[in-house]
Amino acid sequence: MHRPPSSAAPPASQLLPEEAAVFHRNRWFGRLPEVVRHQVLALCRVQRLPAGHVLARRGDPAGAWYGVAAGALSLCSVLPDGRSFRLNVIGPGRWWGDIAVIDGKVQDLDIQTQMATTLLSLPRADMLDLMQARPDLRDALLQLQCERLRHLFRRTEELQALPLHQSVARLVRRLGREFGQAGEHGLCIDLNLTQSDLAAMIGASRQRVNASLRQLHKQQVIELQSTRLWIRDEVALRAIADA
Repeated sequence: MHRPPSSAAPPASQLLPEEAAVFHRNRWFGRLPEVVRHQVLALCRVQRLPAGHVLARRGDPAGAWYGVAAGALSLCSVLPDGRSFRLNVIGPGRWWGDIAVIDGKVQDLDIQTQMATTLLSLPRADMLDLMQARPDLRDALLQLQCERLRHLFRRTEELQALPLHQSVARLVRRLGREFGQAGEHGLCIDLNLTQSDLAAMIGASRQRVNASLRQLHKQQVIELQSTRLWIRDEVALRAIADA
């Protein structure tokens, strides 16, 4: 159910220390001047949301800039032919929604929580005021868009040029780097992602992705447990991904 950010949400000062720390460790946000980082966080509001909470639908007006303190946001949509498209899953320390906030146009994707998530939201008016007052934030956001565009070029090239098995290995490795937690079977990716979700992230059918995952499982590179995935051999996975 769609619920807009509450104006009564508590301020970012109510973040747990480890939640606040993930933003300062983020490569992009951490490069901002310290005073700007603190200004951004001071203007944000905190929401602690369950999995599946819809923040915005494609076509909604821009409402806020979102930062993930804990958990994950899913960025997805439905293509004209009915297929599901999932651009990405973004994790702690990362931000989303700035494009629509800056140009004032509608959201291009559905934004929802992939799991229980602690979220920061910076209202559009506050963000625009801060960008006006701090040109260094405006410049940094431009740099962030450049980085995203380069990443999108690489992703597009991968989808066009790489064999499916290699694309699946790269996706699993990317999810492992961002969300993996060390556990008894290796590196655990516990994102509640179905095989259909993974297929939607690389533009392939669920059946073909399932076959590729089973091959990696047979090679003892990964272990499959319902919607949880373990990376058992990171060296072998990297070799397949970079082949």
